Amino acid sequence: MSAVRRIFFIFFSVLLWVLLGTSAYADNIMRVRAFSNSDKTRVVLDLDFEPKYSTALNDNGASFVVRVNDVDNYRSAPASLELESRSVIKKFTKNLSGDDVRYIFDLQGSGTPNVFVLKPMDGRNYRLVLDFPHTASERTPAKEPEEVKVLDQQTASKLKGTGQGAGIPPVKVITIDDADAAENALLSSLSTVGSDGIRTMTPAQVQAYQERMAQLRNQQAAQQALAQQNQQKPKAQTEEEVQDTPAPPSPLPVSLPEPNPYIIAIDAGHGGKDPGAIGKRGVREKNVTLAIATQLAKYVNSNPRFRGRLIRSTDVFVDLDKRSEIARSYKADILISIHADSVASGSSARGASIWVLSNNRAQRENNKVLQGDGSSELLSGVSEVLSSTDKQNPYLAATILSMSSDNTRSEGYNMGQEILDKLGKFTKLHKKQPIHASLAVLKSPDIPSLLIETGFLSNRYEEIQLNQPNYQKQIAYCIYQGIVSYYEKYTVQRIKTRVESAIRTGSARTVTHTVQKGDSLSVLAQRYNSTVSLIKARNQLKNDNIRIGQKLEIPQMR
Repeated sequence: MSAVRRIFFIFFSVLLWVLLGTSAYADNIMRVRAFSNSDKTRVVLDLDFEPKYSTALNDNGASFVVRVNDVDNYRSAPASLELESRSVIKKFTKNLSGDDVRYIFDLQGSGTPNVFVLKPMDGRNYRLVLDFPHTASERTPAKEPEEVKVLDQQTASKLKGTGQGAGIPPVKVITIDDADAAENALLSSLSTVGSDGIRTMTPAQVQAYQERMAQLRNQQAAQQALAQQNQQKPKAQTEEEVQDTPAPPSPLPVSLPEPNPYIIAIDAGHGGKDPGAIGKRGVREKNVTLAIATQLAKYVNSNPRFRGRLIRSTDVFVDLDKRSEIARSYKADILISIHADSVASGSSARGASIWVLSNNRAQRENNKVLQGDGSSELLSGVSEVLSSTDKQNPYLAATILSMSSDNTRSEGYNMGQEILDKLGKFTKLHKKQPIHASLAVLKSPDIPSLLIETGFLSNRYEEIQLNQPNYQKQIAYCIYQGIVSYYEKYTVQRIKTRVESAIRTGSARTVTHTVQKGDSLSVLAQRYNSTVSLIKARNQLKNDNIRIGQKLEIPQMR
């Protein structure tokens, strides 16, 4: 009997171990939680497994999707989320795709989300963390009592000109948002943050916080009364004063550039015998554009993904038609032309704007190419396609050239929109959308091109600003940020378009690779100068899994 008991005990132990092991290793989403502070909204997915996930930012940043793969409790996974009023998440939705769980976040006033995984520690399971940074200029602040700090008249008078052209020394220099920031700073100094990101306070800290808050609000009330007294005194109407512009971050030198960087051709408008617009104080457009273009090239070259090439680096005259040819000789991926605007005397027009080529001008330039005017010099394999089709089928050649031209104009427009978004956070905008026009420097059907008017030299205030070195650097930095934003948002489609176009026109080839030990799609993409998405599409792969001995066709750039 003892032997039978031992056998039964061993069998029961093995069965219990199998059942417990199966339960312990279930891939479940246990909880979804969120909290917000003045800087960001954080969402945490508590998991009992290390997640495989993917993300997508859609609708120009208005919608964000995280997809968690192979979830065992996909049907019962959490489908609701408690959100605070100051959160940038306005709607939370759960969606299923097989056993994958998709969480969709509708956003308002959020920057680019940051997603990362925290491994188990201190008794906690895996956590998938989604941080949505708050963009104050786009977010409506939470309603708070209108208790604002103000400055005395003597201090406020030193800040006149910061009222966006009002010309009157501001009274309420510290806004509600600034008062909130002061209170948040006080809270931060008297509290501690736990590993889950939640602030806590001891009873002593709570008492100190309440006492300091009472002092702060008494001070605000006293200053508010003083401001009301000062408001009753007549103030002289003064002109807007142009304040000194702080310098943006300095570009950092890069010693090891990445292979095949994007080539950014930067054109400083006018030059040499052509001074461009001249302001009332004698500021010349050609000097402003060269200064901004030079700073932009420094920022572009500080990023290993890009290579900036100046059309002109000194005060020389370059013919308008020649500028596109120089950009083409650089094999540029984009052409950015820097200018400063001017209008008739007496106009108060001001602000930056961006111009792209109109459809009518594009069609005229395409007709010139089809008639043999420079078609052999076009980039991206367009010339090879035209040379092989224009004699056999002129209608096909016209269609191909039109498609190429439409694509480049679309890319120029999209990048222009990204740059305008960045410029609008620093300076005024004359137009909030890119403008279509017939401009010679934008005419290339094979190079996405845009012209940036950095401001109006005919405006007395912007003439002073455009002549300030730090203001020029800030404009260059905003343009650079727009370039980075464009390539972050459109990189996958941009690379796909370039490689697939190269395959069609013969400037790329497809190689066959037999998978070996240690290979992965990312390793193969880097080895053959391709992309993971192209390899998957070419071989109709549904996931990133490959097996030893499998043969893959890999699109490869020459």
